[in-house]
Amino acid sequence: MKRQSKLTPREEQHLSEQLSQQQAGRDFSSVEEMLRHDALRTPVPPSIAGRLQKSIGATPSSKPGWLRRFFGS
Repeated sequence: MKRQSKLTPREEQHLSEQLSQQQAGRDFSSVEEMLRHDALRTPVPPSIAGRLQKSIGATPSSKPGWLRRFFGS
């Protein structure tokens, strides 16, 4: 038996275009651009995100500038 699709021809075309775009390679002008592209599309696991937030929260605040230390306010 032939499996019938429940998609309309327009939806099938849209789906095939999306698949072809995903399979097509992309050229990047630099490594940084490739890493930014990857970072936007890669979800961070919750356990790592939690550890990162905890680590960031533990950093000391920045020291006051020399002018503020000199004048004391």
